[in-house]
Amino acid sequence: MLRIKDMMSRCIVAAILALAFQSPALAQISASSNEAILTLMEKIFNEIPDDLAEIDPSVRRVAVYRVNMDNAYIPAPLKQHFESRLIEIFQMVDPPKIVSLPQLSTLRVSSTDSSFSIINSTPSPDELWRVGKRLRVDGFLEGNLTYIPKKALYFDLRLNRTGSNEVLWAKSYKAYEDMDVPKINPVKQSLNAGFEVFQAQIKSGADSLLHGDFGDRLVQYSIYYGIYQFLTPNSRFRYEMRGGVSFLSEGVKFLSPEFKDNAFYGLKAKANSASSPISINFRLMLYSTIFENNSNNAGDWLSGYLAVTRYFTRKMSDLTGIGLGLRSDLSSNFSVSTGLSMVLGSEFDSQPLLSTGEPMRLKVSGLHFEVLLLQYTF
Repeated sequence: MLRIKDMMSRCIVAAILALAFQSPALAQISASSNEAILTLMEKIFNEIPDDLAEIDPSVRRVAVYRVNMDNAYIPAPLKQHFESRLIEIFQMVDPPKIVSLPQLSTLRVSSTDSSFSIINSTPSPDELWRVGKRLRVDGFLEGNLTYIPKKALYFDLRLNRTGSNEVLWAKSYKAYEDMDVPKINPVKQSLNAGFEVFQAQIKSGADSLLHGDFGDRLVQYSIYYGIYQFLTPNSRFRYEMRGGVSFLSEGVKFLSPEFKDNAFYGLKAKANSASSPISINFRLMLYSTIFENNSNNAGDWLSGYLAVTRYFTRKMSDLTGIGLGLRSDLSSNFSVSTGLSMVLGSEFDSQPLLSTGEPMRLKVSGLHFEVLLLQYTF
């Protein structure tokens, strides 16, 4: 009965192993990983010979004690190759010489009537000292090899004196995989829409010509299209260049009977007609991170910005805005922002009075408030 159970267990294990080895995906991953490890190993071996010159010349003979390796990523053939290459490197220099110690075999076989196992054991310090003294070994090499998939291979190597276990020499090596790092700052395109509010100064004493519900302000809504990206790949500074147009939502409202044309300064366009743009705008912005969003390389939870805007207007003098603001990237696509700026404008002639023909003087300046309710990035 015992032998039957043992045979069934072996059949099950064999079937599982067969399925694993028949998997093309697993085979491909394993082959790719082994190739990467071999490449990284050679990078490390190229560095070791120069460092061996630092070993005390009195150390004439050394032996490999153990090199710990991760079984999950480094199979037995690669381990054997690594140890052989390490011995080959030591044979290239003089001194020390590397010797083989058959007495330090770490493989021990344990078997019964129904099973057998291979145990990987390490000699005790006393056993190691006795063997080293008998074969005139001055020191033992001990190392640790660690592989992080798709990142790097790390190798720590130490030389300990026989008997006292004093560390005579130690070095750490690392080799990084060559990977195609994705761009973290591609040129991003954005579409922005929001409201802007300007203060309007009236340079005329004829207040009776103004409509009663005029609030001493111009309100316009703007649509921008622009691009932005990081200044350098590793920085959190971004710059943005935008171009857009603005449409009048609320303007300087005069008493209609006194003026021949009230379209531009009216509250809205005529019925069943679309308002024409009142300005073409160009804006340069510089962003700086305040609260970083680690999951979004192209945005921040909160950032501050400095903006310079030039408004090329119709029916009034051009304007320049210099402002500060805050922006929050709600996701990789949607953002909101708000800011204040100082608007610099000069006086200009508005519409002439019907009675005298004299134009009314206006000036747009002061604080400018902006809210971009929608910023879509793609």
